[in-house]
Amino acid sequence: MKKYVVGVDVGASKTLCGLFDDQMRLVRVIQRPTDAELPAEAMMDALDAYVRELARGAGVPLEEVRGVGAAFPSHVDFAEGVLLETADLYQLNDTPVRDMLKKRLALPVFIDNDSNAAALAEHRLGAGRGVRDMIYVAVSTGVGGGLILGGELYRGIHGSAGEIGHMFVSDSTGYPCGCGVSGCVESIASGANMAKYAIDRIKEGAESRILDHAGTMSGIDMVAVGKALAEDDPLAIEVVERGAEYLGRMFQSLYQIFDINIFVYGGGVMKLGERFVSRIIAAYRRYSQMEYRYPAQFLPAELGDNAGMIGAALLVK
Repeated sequence: MKKYVVGVDVGASKTLCGLFDDQMRLVRVIQRPTDAELPAEAMMDALDAYVRELARGAGVPLEEVRGVGAAFPSHVDFAEGVLLETADLYQLNDTPVRDMLKKRLALPVFIDNDSNAAALAEHRLGAGRGVRDMIYVAVSTGVGGGLILGGELYRGIHGSAGEIGHMFVSDSTGYPCGCGVSGCVESIASGANMAKYAIDRIKEGAESRILDHAGTMSGIDMVAVGKALAEDDPLAIEVVERGAEYLGRMFQSLYQIFDINIFVYGGGVMKLGERFVSRIIAAYRRYSQMEYRYPAQFLPAELGDNAGMIGAALLVK
């Protein structure tokens, strides 16, 4: 009996590969850098090599592996196994990744969007265990999400369900976004654009400890903002409150549309902690009519940076 499955989480800068047994216990994990400039064929060769290295290091022949799941930061046609569009790995656009990996590994291969994979992992093995419906939200460089409806991952007609970062929340603010508009939540409240707002405010003359923590203007990120926030820096508070306001609007719209009141949140920006999360919840409550009768639960994700890798492994039926 084939006992093992492999989960691969391909990010813009790093790739995580995990080998799991039939109880979804992690046997071995390796991390390798992602060369985002590699052509599609060369990148598939690299992923093939990583999977083989992973199994070999665990002393597991590939013949004992049931299949491989792979998650990408991309719009994915799940049924066809094709990456349709990705900003970070543009050379994989319109690439039949599933079949390319299947040919190399001679194993069943399943692919999906990284936020979908993380949502699946948190639902089955993380903060969403035991709930029927939940919405997973990741706030990091961008804003992503995944929908669990009736206990199953919902991908939509074209595989783009859960792209909540591109919900339109403002017609008066936001930076230009790859989705084609300014005013979606990602254009305002993603880590990249919150940091950009801090840079612009400092260029306008705002005094802040953010720059002291970052060292240089180009080095300003949400880690520097978080350190300044801990010191009650006025600009850091402004940055966080602005982002929280629009994330709160997003959560309210999600609840209104889906009538789901279980939100699991993760991503690097959410590591700002309670001072950020409490502001998001407060903004949400200002707008939510449902909250008074059916209060929402905001649950921190439990699987951390391994969620995408675990979810990818769970794709293997």
